Parts: sequence; structure tokens; C-alpha cells
Amino acid sequence: MDRILIGRSAPEKPALLDLALNLNSKRSVMASSSAIRLDADIIPNQALGGITLRSNISDLKDRLAGLGAWKPGSFELVTPFEAKYKLGKGEVELYVDIRNGKIFKLAAGKGYRGKFCGNISVGMIVRQAMAIEPRLYYDDSNEMILCKDVAGLAMEVPEIDPLPETVPDMNIEWIIVYATEIDTPMGQKGEW
Repeated sequence: MDRILIGRSAPEKPALLDLALNLNSKRSVMASSSAIRLDADIIPNQALGGITLRSNISDLKDRLAGLGAWKPGSFELVTPFEAKYKLGKGEVELYVDIRNGKIFKLAAGKGYRGKFCGNISVGMIVRQAMAIEPRLYYDDSNEMILCKDVAGLAMEVPEIDPLPETVPDMNIEWIIVYATEIDTPMGQKGEW
């Protein structure tokens, strides 16, 4: 975040650099115990990367402070009520309902090593994943791979609106876990 200095001149660049380096070293120590776990299991409707769905964003302030400045990552407002945080090099994305401050979706992307069902991972060919977990199917209306009787899980392929018959030969680009409450009328209002 940029600060607006009122009634004072801005500090000289060396002082800002010293401040940033000092903050960075302190944050590295603080964040080391709460680093994103790129090998953590992918648990539908619960967790990914060592982050738990339904957690309040304020619980992760040490992980998120400095994104895009001295920590790799970024953040953006996706819709008026949804913020997206890309952590690291984009291996994990987290989505927050800004009306209640809760994490409602976590996405594992390229570079994430954790698995769903012990064997299904990002980058895997969909056909192979379907052989491991036969309940996986492509939902053409949602343009996602879903798992029958498993709530809070979705997978995406790189192509937008692909022909259903081409999906099995594509790679899984994202594995997503989400809080099932967001699919309810109350969830759509941020009241979950």
C-alpha cells in the first residue's frame, strides 16, 4: 500500500530501502512457521496448502503483508465482494468474501505438489485422473471437472469452454476446493 505523507516530505530513498529490508527480514522470521505448504493434501470443502477454508483473512496477515512488494505474489479485487490473492509464483490462489472476511475458495496451480486422493495432481492428464477416481466427470454447464458425491471440489483445464470430448486429453490446470456454503442463497449474500 502507498502511504500519503501529509505535512512532511517523503523520506530519502536509502531510508526507505533500509526500512523495507528491515521489515523483510522480520517478516521472513515471522512467516517461516506459517509458510504455504505446496505439498499439503488437497481436501475438498476444507483445505489446501496448509490454509483452511472459512478462515478469516486477518488470520493470514503475516502471509499476505508485502505481496507484490517484498514477497512474491499479488492481490486484486475481482468483483465488488471478492478479493483474490496469488501466493508465491501463483502456485496457490485464495479468494475472500470481503463482506465477511472469510476465505471461500483455494486453488492449486502449476508448481503445487500436493494431491487429491493421494494421486491426483495439477498437471496430470484428465484421463489418468479419471482412471484413479472414477467419480470424476466433466460438467459442461459449469466448464469444470467435478467429483460425484464429493462437495467442495472442482478442477479446471486450460481451455475455456472446451468440447467435452477433448477434455480427457487435457491437463488439469487448477484443482480448487471451496466452501459449499457459497452455493446457498445466504452464501450469495455473504452471510455464511
